[in-house]
Amino acid sequence: MQVIDFQETPVKKVRHQLLYLVYGDKDAYRHEAKFSILTALAHGNPSTLPSIRVLTDRPEDYQGWPVETLALSPQLLTEWQGHNGYIHRRKACAILAGLTLAEKTLFVDTDTLFLADPDLLFKQIQPGQYLMDSFEYNWDYVCKREDYLKLGTHLRAHGISPDNSFKLYNSGLCGVTDNDAALLTQAIERIDEWTEDGFDIHTIEQIAISFTLRNQTINETNKHVYHYFAEKRFFHTMLAHFFAQHGEAFGTQLLERCHDVPHTRPFPSAWRRLKIKWKLRHQRGALYRIGRDLLYGSAAPEHPYYNLCRHHWWDSASREILRLDPEHQQHLFGQLEHWPQHLPEPSKAQDKPIIMTYLRERLAASG
Repeated sequence: MQVIDFQETPVKKVRHQLLYLVYGDKDAYRHEAKFSILTALAHGNPSTLPSIRVLTDRPEDYQGWPVETLALSPQLLTEWQGHNGYIHRRKACAILAGLTLAEKTLFVDTDTLFLADPDLLFKQIQPGQYLMDSFEYNWDYVCKREDYLKLGTHLRAHGISPDNSFKLYNSGLCGVTDNDAALLTQAIERIDEWTEDGFDIHTIEQIAISFTLRNQTINETNKHVYHYFAEKRFFHTMLAHFFAQHGEAFGTQLLERCHDVPHTRPFPSAWRRLKIKWKLRHQRGALYRIGRDLLYGSAAPEHPYYNLCRHHWWDSASREILRLDPEHQQHLFGQLEHWPQHLPEPSKAQDKPIIMTYLRERLAASG
């Protein structure tokens, strides 16, 4: 590992780089970044591997890893957050700062697993041709939501309306070239404009990048990576176990063992999901979601890592129960000595007492 204060020391420009931004002392985010790096190395061809660079305020965390750490000062992190307090502005600033360090940059959110050789993605990055994680929705689909109305007034000033909508992409990955500083600068200017009087949307950063690239060619990366942003609780549990077992010191064994960790959440097979859907055919709304999550946790495939985190399905069910109005909640789930009569039982009889104990504890903890 080479530590560079890139504000003070010139950094060698490389052909391709994977760029990560990691700050703070939370174990989960460090685990995410390290495991993402492992998957990139495990799938990459040694002859075409990009440089891997980590922008971080804790370079010591990556001692011994095959990465360059670019040290971030508290002052720079504060500067990157900007005057409006929008924390994800730092991401756009990190991409901009990284542009001069490589001909092609692929910025990678830490909660990303590589499923294929990263070089396949770099081949798609060209002048005027960009990479984003995945298409999410069109502006005309969300513009009438209450939390998007304020942003809509800003976009109308730029000539955007439901009639001339643009595509919004998840920016979990962002592939750009060293000639794209002007585009990233514009995106940061939009972030500052749209957060000046407060903000209702936490994804303003990716909307700003999507808006700035709206007239360019954008390819999606999701065939080659898995961005588990909506499933962090499952992966945080699995990755904590992985590093507790094998340690965080980089080596051949750690690289080999990363293949043991599943690349999806503990999802039941298609046949089991169909059976669960049939069992819940008479339920609707919250009761359907509660029943589904209880049964999904029980029907998760047998796997050492899945066995550690299937309870997160049951946690989702408990949150749905807590959203019910108190009278309805008491009527349906007030007594959990026996399985709720209105819901089908799990196929594994041994899971019934485990699930009911879990729900009782979760509901009691809520007060």
